[in-house]
Amino acid sequence: MYSFRRNIDHTYLDEVYGGERDIIIMMMGVFLSDSVPSWESVGSLLANNDLVAAGQVVHRIKPSFTMVGLQDFHEPVQALEHALKQGVASSIIRDLHSLIDEELALIIPQIEAYLSEQA
Repeated sequence: MYSFRRNIDHTYLDEVYGGERDIIIMMMGVFLSDSVPSWESVGSLLANNDLVAAGQVVHRIKPSFTMVGLQDFHEPVQALEHALKQGVASSIIRDLHSLIDEELALIIPQIEAYLSEQA
C-alpha cells in the first residue's frame, strides 16, 4: 500500500535548506517539540471519535513531515486527512493512523540521534 524508506532523506534536506545545518536542526527540533505531540493527540481524538478535530490536526502537521526529510509520509498522511474529512470507515482511519504511528516510532530515534550528533 505505502512504501517507507525508514530513514531521513538528508540529500533532500541539504537541497531544500542549502546545506544550512542550523536550519535543519531547528526544523527537526520543532518537529519533535510540536509536530510529534500534535500527532500523538490524533490518537486521543480518534479514540473520542472526534474526526473533525483529528482532521484539523493532521492537516496542520502534514507539511512538517516533508520539512524534516520524511517525504514517504506525505501520501499516507494525506490519505488519513482525506479519510477523516470524508468520514470513511473507521477501520480505514485506524489502519492509516496505526501505519503512520508505527513508522513514526521508527523515525523519531533517528531524528533524536541526528540532533545529538549535531550538538
